[in-house]
Amino acid sequence: MKVGIDIGKSLTEPVGMLQENYSLFVPALLPFAISLISGIAFGGSIFRMRPAGMGALMGLAGILGLISFIASLIAAGAIVDMAHRQLTGESAGYMEGINAALSRLGSLIVATVIIGIGAFIGMMLLIIPGVIWLILVAFTIPIIMLENMDGIEAIKGSIGLVRENFGDVVVFLIALIIIVGIVTMILSLIPYVGSAVASLITTPYVAVALTLAYLDLRGE
Repeated sequence: MKVGIDIGKSLTEPVGMLQENYSLFVPALLPFAISLISGIAFGGSIFRMRPAGMGALMGLAGILGLISFIASLIAAGAIVDMAHRQLTGESAGYMEGINAALSRLGSLIVATVIIGIGAFIGMMLLIIPGVIWLILVAFTIPIIMLENMDGIEAIKGSIGLVRENFGDVVVFLIALIIIVGIVTMILSLIPYVGSAVASLITTPYVAVALTLAYLDLRGE
């Protein structure tokens, strides 16, 4: 059933929710810290590093990347859970959100890996299939967190939901990407820490926006 997204509300209400509840930023602090460390530690160092040290540098970067990947999934899941609690008048503390995300971490990882593989294959097929795939699976994390589905079922649920509301979802995602892109571009001008600061701001915003849009599509 086609329900539709209140695009204006989904893009503006997250700002008010973040201002009302600063704890929504807390789950994003770990990926923020990792990004900050990476920006400071590796900013320009790869160009000064001798060949003998390149292996160690790349190894450390890989470890930090893996930790950042897991931390980002926990952050996204926690913020979705917290946003939903806030909207329903429940306690929206960061520990509740983080614990909820940790309890579903396996599903979050499985879903993200499948999404990544699908996106890679789609991008190899002249890009457009990859873009369509990413649109179809956009609500996978909210479904995992709010419906307690496993990764594969959540992907199927997102695909079915988006197919019924494809036009609204595309417009919403384009607007969301533009907003995030502008914020990231501006903040990235700050040397070394700009990307990390942008991530700290955009991660909660995107998670809350996706939660609101998903609830709209669910008819709430």
